[in-house]
Amino acid sequence: MSKKLNKKIKKSNKIVEKDLLGNQGEVYFSPDLDEKTVYFEGFDSLTGTIVTGSYDFNKKGGVTSYGLSLGDSDGIALTHLFTMENNKSFKKSAKHFREILNEDTTYAGILSNAMSTGDCQALANYMDGLSGVADGIMSTGASVGNGDLCYS
Repeated sequence: MSKKLNKKIKKSNKIVEKDLLGNQGEVYFSPDLDEKTVYFEGFDSLTGTIVTGSYDFNKKGGVTSYGLSLGDSDGIALTHLFTMENNKSFKKSAKHFREILNEDTTYAGILSNAMSTGDCQALANYMDGLSGVADGIMSTGASVGNGDLCYS
């Protein structure tokens, strides 16, 4: 791996730790350079939240898409997938995702409804407005529990 690519991956890992996960607990990374994917896993000992996910990058190290699942020892509660608008939108998207997850009451209501009904389409549609996410069909995915993904 080139020095430049290694530097870009480390920068993206910091975005995952700080902006996406909010410095909650330890995060472990496993890069797969053949697939141009970095897998990550984190655990927050205060809340018991387990986060697993990955991001894909291009040959220059720019993040092209990412996804993550949040859950606990009982299983996965929700999953989100995003295709990036451009190579520089990952940080903006990660920060916005964290804000929505922590502070957005509209998101909380939509998520609660999706969890009770199993219908994730409204959740995917809402998350499609996330900063930095590409336009177009299937740029955003969401699911609740072990259900199928809904795309927007």
